[in-house]
Amino acid sequence: MRASGPKPPPVRQQPWPGPPPAPLPRPATQRPAPLPRPAPQRPAQRPQQKARHSSTPQVVRPPAPAPARRPAPAPQPSEARPAYQWVSHGQDTVVAGTTLLGGLLYVGTGMPDAAGIGTEPALIDPTLPVDLRNPDWSGESMGYWPSYADISPQARSAYLAWLAGGRANPNACIGYVFLYFYGLERRLLTELPDLDDADAEFATLVGEVRRLLGIYRNNRSFRGYAEGLLDAVALLDPTVRYDRAAPRVPEWSHELPVELKVGLAQLAVDGRPVPADWALSWYGHHPDAHLRTPAARCPDEFLELFSERYRAKFGDGMVVKPNKTRLSVGYYAASRGFYGHVTLENTKLPDLGKLTGPITKLRDIVDGVTGDLDAYSRYLGRNPDGAGSPAAIALLPEGVTHQPSPETDALWSWAAQSIGDDGRGVTSAQELISRWPTKTGKLAKADAVAVAQLLEHRGLGIEPDVRFGGNTPAPTSSVVLFRRADPRASAPGTDYAAALAIINLGMLVAAADGTVSEPERLALRELAIDDLDLSEDERLRLDAHAALVLTKPPTPAVLRRRLESLPSSRKAAVGRLLTTIAAADGQVTPDEIRTLERLFTTLGLDPGEVYGTLHAAATSADELTSTRIPGASRSGRTIPAPPSGPAGSATLALDPERLARTRADSVRVAAELAEIFAEDEPAPPPPPAAEATAVGGLDPAHARLFHRLVEQDTWSRAEFDALAAETGLLPDGALEVLNEAAYDRAGEPLCEGADPIEINQDIVKDMLG
Repeated sequence: MRASGPKPPPVRQQPWPGPPPAPLPRPATQRPAPLPRPAPQRPAQRPQQKARHSSTPQVVRPPAPAPARRPAPAPQPSEARPAYQWVSHGQDTVVAGTTLLGGLLYVGTGMPDAAGIGTEPALIDPTLPVDLRNPDWSGESMGYWPSYADISPQARSAYLAWLAGGRANPNACIGYVFLYFYGLERRLLTELPDLDDADAEFATLVGEVRRLLGIYRNNRSFRGYAEGLLDAVALLDPTVRYDRAAPRVPEWSHELPVELKVGLAQLAVDGRPVPADWALSWYGHHPDAHLRTPAARCPDEFLELFSERYRAKFGDGMVVKPNKTRLSVGYYAASRGFYGHVTLENTKLPDLGKLTGPITKLRDIVDGVTGDLDAYSRYLGRNPDGAGSPAAIALLPEGVTHQPSPETDALWSWAAQSIGDDGRGVTSAQELISRWPTKTGKLAKADAVAVAQLLEHRGLGIEPDVRFGGNTPAPTSSVVLFRRADPRASAPGTDYAAALAIINLGMLVAAADGTVSEPERLALRELAIDDLDLSEDERLRLDAHAALVLTKPPTPAVLRRRLESLPSSRKAAVGRLLTTIAAADGQVTPDEIRTLERLFTTLGLDPGEVYGTLHAAATSADELTSTRIPGASRSGRTIPAPPSGPAGSATLALDPERLARTRADSVRVAAELAEIFAEDEPAPPPPPAAEATAVGGLDPAHARLFHRLVEQDTWSRAEFDALAAETGLLPDGALEVLNEAAYDRAGEPLCEGADPIEINQDIVKDMLG
């Protein structure tokens, strides 16, 4: 046993058999320092040990002190040389009339300890007295650094009885367990690599340590030494590691575990790529890396998405060349015969844990996966049982396997059945809302985004879509569901806004006579879609939007509201655009002319100019005559003469070839006017002043800092420090106060990351509530 500090008082124990004794108290915070070293002497260097399979382990020890302890036996004549042996597994030996079954013991006299200075503490000397009549079951006479040669005859009696009884009595004094453990430790660390049948004995010794650990695990001191020894001697085991699952990633690690180091080293030596799970384990254990909450809260999804992107970047995996640094591990020995720290080195395996380049390469993938899973992770933080729900699966990025709930499957099935043969389907928004988990009976903007994302998992889309400028569907409105094209657009492209403006204006004019004919729809599509740089997915979305507009065409009042703030020059451009759209199908009906006249009036333009503008665009050249529009020219129509009757009394037929010349100007104007059709949600009102003093129980200063922070999603550390200074707060202390308040109200931190600092916007409402 080892510990730092003075020897603790002995703990009285019940005689065996009886209730388990209380373990000896041991400090829990740090490993003990070695004994004082008044006159260090370096023992004779241990010769290099022969290789065992692919490894050549060596024990490197610090200089040994000259302890105040039983000296080594004096040299004796050759005919009386010290005699000791290792009793192998399965062999029996008799000491003081007690038969010790099973072996795994050092027995004899004169065996030096590992440092070569004193007597081996684990050596059972059969010449020493044993008091069989008065065994010290509780170990009261035991010293804190036990050695068989130093303990009392009563303690030897109890120790031998524990060995003879199967070394499994849970009521035994832990000092006797340590005394036996010292021998296993000595054999593993100093003698095993020299043996020809080392593999078999290695397995036996490791199995014995694990057996003891299973019985005496509740003793924290023994557990620490036993687990440390198992970790250290893993370096001696040539078994291939990389054909098994990688070590589990902890929440935080200051060092790579030996099993991980050995597996990575074997991969490098064999020239094999690092599997995805081993790469993630490497990153997660590295002290210079950090896995954020999503990796711990949804580890399966994190590993799946990481593996997909890791393979996309590295194929079968990174192939890392062996570095020059050799693999070594340190262990603080339990036996005082080692005098503290022991280093094991494997000269055949490199220490990839010293490399930083692979960690840098992995960081980009990890950061991307973390960001994509962040919303899903936060949802699970608020709804621990919500995995598989529509809202949860909607937040999962592409590439993650999921098990949908029955509610999610039902929503997907309903959406697919709502789409007709033309790839679109108009349905009630209330039908959608009834299938979405909402407590208010309405969709919030975040819900509308989630609905669109959930439908994308089945290749479907929805209009209106708030990500493409649409409003949040109201219960009384309609929605259009449609099939998407690959690749799917996740955000509007450069020309999408212009096309959307043309569709909205065109439907307003085309529906003037109460119906939108198929020629009008096709002509409008040609003007708004065919001549613009749009992806196939955007074209399908615009078709769906046009179908949505037909369910409730925009009124002149809507247009009037949107155009009030335009300057006069731009209003004139709108007028020219309206006439172009009205003439897109090659003719303008009297109803459309009357609608144009009303729209001109709304714009503050002279309604009498409608007919002249149309006629001039169709029959005379102007500054747009030389403009060329991509696409084949059309012919076969003649330009009719202006009607002799009053304006608008008959249909005005127009030459499509001449109308085509105005399209470039139409698209330009539509792009300039696109912002007037952006259907932004109204911004939430700012919090009242009184609320700033009572956010989540924060004091006024921290509440003011809170309101500043939630204005944006991320802040650099320098920016955060400046905000804290403005409110008279120390940055680190402010972070702690804000996160504690967030944990109290929502169970999650408000501020995550070091630089930049990310603000968890999902819990802002919880803190304000």
